[in-house]
Amino acid sequence: MFAKKFMSIVNDIYYMMKINLLWILFTIEGGIILGIIPATITVFYCIRDRLKNGYDGGVYAEFKEAYWRVFKSSILLTLGFSLFGLILVLSTALLNGVGQTNIVLEITLRIGRLLIVLMGIFFFPVYSHFDLHGNKVWIQPFLFLFICPIQVVVTVIVIAVSALLYMIDPLLIFFMGISLPAYFIMGMMLKKFEKLQEKIPYIQEVQN
Repeated sequence: MFAKKFMSIVNDIYYMMKINLLWILFTIEGGIILGIIPATITVFYCIRDRLKNGYDGGVYAEFKEAYWRVFKSSILLTLGFSLFGLILVLSTALLNGVGQTNIVLEITLRIGRLLIVLMGIFFFPVYSHFDLHGNKVWIQPFLFLFICPIQVVVTVIVIAVSALLYMIDPLLIFFMGISLPAYFIMGMMLKKFEKLQEKIPYIQEVQN
């Protein structure tokens, strides 16, 4: 029993290392700016496929196929994330200007920034699981922040622990940078998605 569990953990770690390496390679292949969003979506898609369907076949072939399938449509998504980044930069500059002179505005800006960051994180598991179109692409991840408060807290903890590990050993960023938090976040959210599936009739699951 212990040996089987140990081997399962080793396989998961090996899988995360392969996925992270592919994320780096395909991000570069897409020109970094245009490549990072489709590569990140593909990471969550592949992890979802592994967790949901037990798929453990050719990781490279699956990653490549999924990456180029979403690449063209992800250009608009990249513009959306660029807008979020611009809002974060402007809000940071505004915060530095406001200081503590307007506590209400400061709190509002900080909450707004937090919601944007969390929505950006939740976007990837939601987008890789549900078949979303139009404004639902952005609305649904935002709604999940309030539908899944426990998962939001756990996600923050997972990212914080991952960041701490990378500070202790920066080499881990190369081997498991995005795949480590993505694996835990997708695993947690997949269980929540399946429980909520029947309660969200207007969106359908992505077909493999």
